[in-house]
Amino acid sequence: MKKAIRNLIIGKKNYIESWMEYRQVILSGHFALIAILVCSMYMALDFSWNVYPSTIVYLFCIAMLSLAIIMHRKGNHCTAYYIIFPTLNFVVYLFASSEAPNTGAYILFLPIALGAFAVFNYKQRVIAVNLAALTYTLFVLAYFADFSILPKRMYSEDQLMANFMVNFAVALPTSILAIYLLISLNHHNGRELVNSNRMLKKLNEELDRFVYSTSHDLRAPLSSVTGLINLAKNNPNPAEVNRYLNMMTHRVNALDKFIKDITDYSRNNRMQITREQVNVYELTQEIWESLMFSPEAQSITFINEIPQDLIIQNDSKRLHMVLSNLISNAIRYHDPRKENKYIRIYQHAIGTSFSLHVEDNGQGIAPEIQKNVFEMFYRGNETSQGSGLGLYIVKETINKLAGSVHVYSQPRKGSTFIVTLPI
Repeated sequence: MKKAIRNLIIGKKNYIESWMEYRQVILSGHFALIAILVCSMYMALDFSWNVYPSTIVYLFCIAMLSLAIIMHRKGNHCTAYYIIFPTLNFVVYLFASSEAPNTGAYILFLPIALGAFAVFNYKQRVIAVNLAALTYTLFVLAYFADFSILPKRMYSEDQLMANFMVNFAVALPTSILAIYLLISLNHHNGRELVNSNRMLKKLNEELDRFVYSTSHDLRAPLSSVTGLINLAKNNPNPAEVNRYLNMMTHRVNALDKFIKDITDYSRNNRMQITREQVNVYELTQEIWESLMFSPEAQSITFINEIPQDLIIQNDSKRLHMVLSNLISNAIRYHDPRKENKYIRIYQHAIGTSFSLHVEDNGQGIAPEIQKNVFEMFYRGNETSQGSGLGLYIVKETINKLAGSVHVYSQPRKGSTFIVTLPI
């Protein structure tokens, strides 16, 4: 039922990125739908009591509120707000001024004023105040001025009681809806503040580690290249010079990989998440084809067991970043002593999530360090040639996609990294 109402208000295929705006749109849509239902109910009651002059007002209200729903479905949410609240104010005024106070029509002004403050955000507070002022003015005019656009209507005691019960039954839940939204928005903002403070503390800690590690990891290859250049300058042996050039190339490649990892880390933190159709098989093949010509990958067999028609809705750039890191790690830490070296990738789908498995028969990871491999700048040993950022970037990227990553590994047997994502 909740999903059906949501689809009715904003459309099945439409999406509102901001949680706060989504809640405000849904609340205003509820106001419109409740008012349409109440107008239809009152029209039926008036027909049963042979009261017909107000029919045109009911139809006008239903038409305007239906137009507001259409505006919501088209994404014109502010226009919908500007239609809903003046329309509700005007219609309640018409009935409150033409009925006896005992019908309780006046109490409908209260949820309308509360709804305006709940729907319009802080930057639009002047609009909410003006709408509340309009509501109050119309209430005063309806209660104290002896003027009515509609003909005065007289009801029996039973009809007065029925009207009062309907008006109260409408005013109470709609007022609660508006107040609940204000409370939930306040709670959401408080939770966002706590999360922001936690994230800021985390970023500060990472920045300290980042500055220290990058200064070392950027300077070390450059210092090594400078030393090799000096050695090559003073060495007349071409074979030795060629060896120095190969060593320089190796250092430059390591530096380039480190800079790429830093770029990936920054991009993951700053890029907006995009939802698009991703063919997972084609993505993994593309990554392998970009890595397969490296010297370390020459003797490795790549086994792609992903179904060729597997298409998911996800962020292709981030998914590329994750799989590229995992596959390149499997290449870098292969076991040269084994004859049948392989990297195997496959998937499992379970309910509303699916998992990608990147398996290899490489060197493996010792049990005591498996819990640390996803930490920033962590290296398993001093001879590790990686930047220490790759798996950290994988973890952070997967977190952005509301997923998780785990590793299962045995030394000298191999590793399997499992990435789980919502479908």
